Amino acid sequence: MKSKRRFSQPLIFQVNWKVLFYMLLFLGTKSFAQSPELTVKGEDAEKVRMNKLIVNVKVVGNIAYTTAEMHFFNSGSRQMEAELIFPLPENVSVSRYAIDINGKMREAVPVNKNKGKQVFEAIEHRRVDPGLLEKVDGNNFRTRIYPLMPNGERTVIIGYEEELSALDKDNLAYQLVSRYPKKLDLFEINVSVLGTATSPTIAENSGNEIAFSKWNQSFQTSIKKENYQPSEKLVFKIPIQQNIPSVIMQNVGGQHYFYGNTFIEGNKITKKIPVSIGLIWDNSLSCKTRDLKKELALLDAYFQKIKNTKVTLYFLNYTFEKQNEYIITNGNWIALRAVLENTKYDGGTRFSKINLLVHDEFLLFSDGLSSLSDNVLPKTKKPIYTITSSVSADFSFLNYSSMQTGGNLINLNQINQENALDKLINTNLKFLGIKDNYTITDLYPIEGTSVSGSFSFSGISLNPKNEITLLFGYNNEAVLERKITLDASVQNTNDVNIEKLWAQKKIANLDFQYAKNADEIELLGKKYGIITKSTSLIVLEDIRDYISYDIIPPAELRTEFDRIKKQEQNNNLAQQKNNWESIQSYFEDLNHWWKKDLKYSAPKVLPKSKKNLRRGSETIKGDANAVLTIDEPVGSGPVLSIVEETKSSPVADQVKFVAPVPARASEITLDASEKKAESELKEVVVVGYGTVKKSEVSYSVQTISSETISKNTNVSQALAGKIAGVQVSQAIETDKSLNKEILSNEDSKKDLIIESGDAQVIENQTKTWNPDRLYLKALAKAPKDKQYELYLELRNGQENNPSFYFDVAHFFYNQGDVKKALQIISNIADLGLENHQLYKTLTYTLRQWKAYDDAEFTARQIAKWRAHEPQSLRDYALALEDAGKYQEAFDQLIKALEVNYYGEMSGQYEGVEDIILMDINRLTIEHKGLKTGKLDKKYLEKMPVDIRIIMIWNLMDVDLDLHIIEPNGEECYYGHKDTQAGARFSKDFTQGYGPEQYLIRNAIKGKYQIKTNYFGETELTQNGPATIMVEIYTTRAGKTTKTLKTIQLGKIKENEILAEIVW
Repeated sequence: MKSKRRFSQPLIFQVNWKVLFYMLLFLGTKSFAQSPELTVKGEDAEKVRMNKLIVNVKVVGNIAYTTAEMHFFNSGSRQMEAELIFPLPENVSVSRYAIDINGKMREAVPVNKNKGKQVFEAIEHRRVDPGLLEKVDGNNFRTRIYPLMPNGERTVIIGYEEELSALDKDNLAYQLVSRYPKKLDLFEINVSVLGTATSPTIAENSGNEIAFSKWNQSFQTSIKKENYQPSEKLVFKIPIQQNIPSVIMQNVGGQHYFYGNTFIEGNKITKKIPVSIGLIWDNSLSCKTRDLKKELALLDAYFQKIKNTKVTLYFLNYTFEKQNEYIITNGNWIALRAVLENTKYDGGTRFSKINLLVHDEFLLFSDGLSSLSDNVLPKTKKPIYTITSSVSADFSFLNYSSMQTGGNLINLNQINQENALDKLINTNLKFLGIKDNYTITDLYPIEGTSVSGSFSFSGISLNPKNEITLLFGYNNEAVLERKITLDASVQNTNDVNIEKLWAQKKIANLDFQYAKNADEIELLGKKYGIITKSTSLIVLEDIRDYISYDIIPPAELRTEFDRIKKQEQNNNLAQQKNNWESIQSYFEDLNHWWKKDLKYSAPKVLPKSKKNLRRGSETIKGDANAVLTIDEPVGSGPVLSIVEETKSSPVADQVKFVAPVPARASEITLDASEKKAESELKEVVVVGYGTVKKSEVSYSVQTISSETISKNTNVSQALAGKIAGVQVSQAIETDKSLNKEILSNEDSKKDLIIESGDAQVIENQTKTWNPDRLYLKALAKAPKDKQYELYLELRNGQENNPSFYFDVAHFFYNQGDVKKALQIISNIADLGLENHQLYKTLTYTLRQWKAYDDAEFTARQIAKWRAHEPQSLRDYALALEDAGKYQEAFDQLIKALEVNYYGEMSGQYEGVEDIILMDINRLTIEHKGLKTGKLDKKYLEKMPVDIRIIMIWNLMDVDLDLHIIEPNGEECYYGHKDTQAGARFSKDFTQGYGPEQYLIRNAIKGKYQIKTNYFGETELTQNGPATIMVEIYTTRAGKTTKTLKTIQLGKIKENEILAEIVW
């Protein structure tokens, strides 16, 4: 029984209790169908609520500055934790983040995204509270609120800027919805509008009557309620000064940043009616929350306009499949509409599967989030119109894809149906740049941007006075000019940070080609404090943490920071651990073990007696845990004979017995307790043990299932005749007198079971999925042709449960329906935003099922998100190897070997070098001709082994252990690393992802049993229970065979059998 329980953090449980609330969901003309999501961790999750919401809005020209101050209160008696994920509109990014530290708000500072994760997790493991806000997939942002102390309150402030779009040709609009399912102690909205001579007007207000009033140079209004459940929808309009461009300027270091807005309305040119339309409908799980009503309304308006055409419908999820062709006559599209209204949403998304066949145009209805491939569309000369109604979307990708082909991004959250239809039926007016002016630089947006109504621009003028001419046209031919006068003496303002507005506009345009512009985007994000795909915002509690991790603090701490830095120089810098410091010692230990060339010597068997037996006996009365002392070793796998004393003649029942201690030991403990009663026996696997020549093998493993046993009242009867040469006795009762005889019988080798050929991995009672789930029982009873539809029905109550998809996917896979299994398991990719733990579960399964391209992608994503984790880099390397990219795999293993990490994370990462060194060794042995570069040749010395077993898992703070039971009964694990057979065991991981590794150079014949002890997580999250992968490598005559097995563990338990090997 294992007793260790070494957690670095207190055990925290999470219930999937989600507080859904609307916060600043409508900005400009943007409307959203989804809300931010607050996931509260803890058994008393319902005791955490948002108790105050204060929203401040300042509008200057067509720029709105919005800050939301959110107060979260924990009324419970336990320390709690929460995670907040919220979406923002197109081209909007957070530029302010603050949390309360010791009762005072502290502003965040920018940091490289990967460094931010490393620092956050390193400090978190010291139980100090940092804060981190990061941009995840699409336009979503994520932050963590911890700790929420008992009867305590935490405050989070989030702020961002937004360009207001035109509601119509006369007005800009700002629209705000604030909704919450419970009453708030305080709800407050304050609005201030500057830079307009005419008062804004209220267009819509679902709450109490309000009006704007003049105050100095601004117009203001406010709402303040106590003990109030908000359900506010506030829309106000700001008049546009048509044909009079609005320009503001700011001098920064001799450069004059400008920002302008003008209204452009060109002549509309109706496009040619398409004869053939390719309609690509994203029916992946992430699109299930689309605003179907808006999308169908747009299609209806379009078909009524063009009247006659042919539409070919394609479904896009894990696959890309043509559904049917529909002839639209006189705007009638009833059949197509019915299909779209009844579409089933399932699976992740692979844009790599899209095939743009010959059509006049393409309509892509999607959120642009490709969870299982790069989001790149194939090249085409036909226009692609990207249409989305999703709150969470990759607007940059959708915009760039349409721009490149002459189509349009139609964001139904941003424009009304009339404007959306206009983008579909008319050729777009494009911004074509400016007339030559060498004193204007870095002007955005980029050329080719579609223009419709309000048009904003920003750049840098080298002169305080200047003139620029904006060009607009069709097909690269200018048909419209607009002159803009710049005059810093008149247009200068301090109400707006124009340099930051310019930076946001530049980042938005660079983001169209993120991979190409990643470095420049990061520099801009860090300089201007803007969250991007490359930068995050971080808050640290202690000034010495800013010093240690070399992060420039906020202004309030800068003086103290500079003083300490100057005084102590770099003496207090946190040192990242350089793996090369320990690689040498790990290698020397491995190499020393391998060169010992240990071979197992079976204990000497005493000479045969007349009956070819050596006997020893002892009688013990009524002892449930008898200990039999043996004068001399009896060899591995002795036969134990139990003679039960009765009034009649003694009846001997023989069973095979493997000592739970090394074979050379002189004591064997026989557990005869009641827990061995047949009623608790689930499955019995009876095998022979010992040493035998390959030519003498003639028997195989025999397994008797629990069903067979349950039909018999007597275990002996259940097994009678099933196992050649072996009799099995019933469970021993503790009140009987027992006489035990130990026999060593050379003839017993006839019962050994090594089948001819290589080592064999044996299936056993451990399932990769949990057959006790009620939904699996329901699926098993359904006819095969009805199972998928039943799965979709059962999913309604399990949609966010990763275990559900894991179980059901394996159910279909085990029935031979690999296509359905892959589609179902791919849903896991859509359950979380940049959730590396879910992606690890997915990667393990895809590798096992030999979906190598998909596994390579998911592993690469993890390596990108977790570039500081050697385990994640190793996973990616092995996926590359599976895909046949051996050189890339080798290079990635070297990267994994030398990646640096902070010392606080040693418990998570240190020791993986041992495993990676053996990966490199195996890879170079199996794949000749690899370029090994700078790696010292000594690390390439061949060290082949007969059996290598590795166990890895997907959750960070989990205590899992690998145990190997060798054929002689000896157990190899973290507490017993070296065995009589010559095995070697790696470091015990109690906090990270593992891996743990078993090596044996000269394997002894027999069965190796692979087990795990699962002591649970320090944090049980929505990611489900731990998923483990067992990698088994067996080598004979220089040929290595690899077997992968993925298992999702259930309840916390010990001695879970994962697999068995017969050598």
